[in-house]
Amino acid sequence: MSLEDVLKLITMEKILTKISDLVETYESGVWVSAENLRVMLRELTTNYYHLTKYNIEYFQKYNAMQYKHKGSVSSGKVLAEEQVPELRMIRKIMEATENVMWSMKSELSIIKKES
Repeated sequence: MSLEDVLKLITMEKILTKISDLVETYESGVWVSAENLRVMLRELTTNYYHLTKYNIEYFQKYNAMQYKHKGSVSSGKVLAEEQVPELRMIRKIMEATENVMWSMKSELSIIKKES
């Protein structure tokens, strides 16, 4: 693994940690005010954006692996899934993050209607 790959993994890990921290804070209810919730949503969406860049990169690796495979399409897919497990992980985290962002937006909408 090259130094560049290690640095990418470290950066991705920081993004994932930040997303996890924001989700835990939201879940706990500690955010208290609409302003804090807006700040959290902004941070969550920007980290989601940065994670999207990794999703694209790993999807390109996945596609290349599947395309270059000389066997059947299904065996190429299995090989690509084994060689690029990060793609599935990122996709699942992105799906869950989308749900949390939607929930935060709904919460902000409720707060706005109540005030």
